Amino acid sequence: MVSTLSSKSRLSCAIAVLLALTISAAAYGSAQEEFNKGIEFEKAGKQAEAINAYESAIAADPAFPDPYLNLGALQFSKKEYQKAIGNFKKYTQLKPDSYDGLKNLGYACVEASDIPSGESAFEAALKLKPKEPELLRGYANLYYKADKWDKAIERFNLYIAEQPNDAKALTSLGRSYEGAGRDADAVATYGKALKADPNYSMAHFQLGGIYLAQKDYSKAAEEFRKSSSLDKSHWKSFYNLGIARQALETQEDYIEAYHAYATFMKLTSGMKSSQVADMRQKAQNILGELKSYFETEGIDYQQ
Repeated sequence: MVSTLSSKSRLSCAIAVLLALTISAAAYGSAQEEFNKGIEFEKAGKQAEAINAYESAIAADPAFPDPYLNLGALQFSKKEYQKAIGNFKKYTQLKPDSYDGLKNLGYACVEASDIPSGESAFEAALKLKPKEPELLRGYANLYYKADKWDKAIERFNLYIAEQPNDAKALTSLGRSYEGAGRDADAVATYGKALKADPNYSMAHFQLGGIYLAQKDYSKAAEEFRKSSSLDKSHWKSFYNLGIARQALETQEDYIEAYHAYATFMKLTSGMKSSQVADMRQKAQNILGELKSYFETEGIDYQQ
């Protein structure tokens, strides 16, 4: 059975944790019996009971590897990454040539930003499957999440050599180039991402961000218009669209900026972070200024 687990919004990273779910035909002692109970509890959706059963199996026989794998997978799903790492490490110590154990350990290290342990896990797994795409991408994400841009670039390029049309990975590579101060490479890479998938909103958003920083407001507005159209819940796209359109300083642009900021305000209503609060205050002030301008000039902006 395969369980799919997900990961950071700045960044997207998926893990397929393979569980040892085969129940022995003849239970051979309390460790196996507790392990089998854990499997049944999982099937019934009783995670707490499953965890207790796997821990009991480990206590009964610390040299029995399978409970560590299943326990680590449950902890990963609960975002208890350090605990998951501990159990995946114990599993791989008992089964050092287990591809699934090493892969799971590597992906848990990505989430926990444990670079040394992640490097060791991915290197060992790659010896078993040297060009496995899920390993190459996971290894790249280990550095990407930690803002280790040069190493992320190296690893993403190895992955993309095997999967050249992965728009998400290309976008992550582009973001890594940005982080390393290589904007020209970033623009070219976002272009490749959009060639692979013209409807991938984050590639448009990231490309718009570069144009906005370069004060190329027309190109920035076009990219943010696309990203906000493709993902109508992405409030950062609407906020940046407002900035870009406002900077173009025509009546039409001011109207579109107004509606972009208004949409941003609706999407972020109830959000409590200090960053969003600051953005909302700025957007509210701009909306007030634009509304006053429209009313003074007799412009119909409620379209």
